[in-house]
Amino acid sequence: MAECSCENHDQHLCKLYGQGAAKDSPDQYAHLVRDPQFVCKSCGRVAAKKENLCGPTPLGVWED
Repeated sequence: MAECSCENHDQHLCKLYGQGAAKDSPDQYAHLVRDPQFVCKSCGRVAAKKENLCGPTPLGVWED
């Protein structure tokens, strides 16, 4: 999977997870994924806000 070129990629779950956020700051990471509304088409992670994903689409709606 190629890294996303978004200017806010540092806030995407794939980047945060890769930096160890889920392990190092589990409460903060959990806040980002609690009550998921979006799924990433690139990595399959879910998040409460689309801003935390590279390829967000609403959960339950997958358009190719």
